[in-house]
Amino acid sequence: MASLAKASARLLTNRVFLRLLGLCVGGVFTYASLDKIAYPDRFADILNDYDMLPLVLINGLALVVPWLELVIGLSLIIGLWRRAAGLLATVLTVAFLISIAQAQVRGLEVACGCFDVSGLSATKASWSLFLRDLPLLGASALLWRAP
Repeated sequence: MASLAKASARLLTNRVFLRLLGLCVGGVFTYASLDKIAYPDRFADILNDYDMLPLVLINGLALVVPWLELVIGLSLIIGLWRRAAGLLATVLTVAFLISIAQAQVRGLEVACGCFDVSGLSATKASWSLFLRDLPLLGASALLWRAP
């Protein structure tokens, strides 16, 4: 059991593993940003549908969040500022999880706003989406906290 813990610790701090993890998380964040950057008005509508933010913040967040996702994603892909990008990815993922959870608890049927805001194949916020985002949270946190 101790050798398994040591092997896991070695893997989770291995530079190659962290680089591959950064490429994966960076790819997710970069891809997630593209449709939101192209359609900020539709992303604002989705943010508003979650009914958890004051209206005055919606448009600003709809413009800033996708560009932040892009910077986080490209940073992780390029390999610059891994820990800072990991921290920001962790914070955004926690915000996404809170948004999904509160929508489910309140019985709201909203598009998740994850990858497609143009409405062609929008995924609905759900508990399965919440569970799908947990590995992203773990990977982001690892990129932030690993040496």
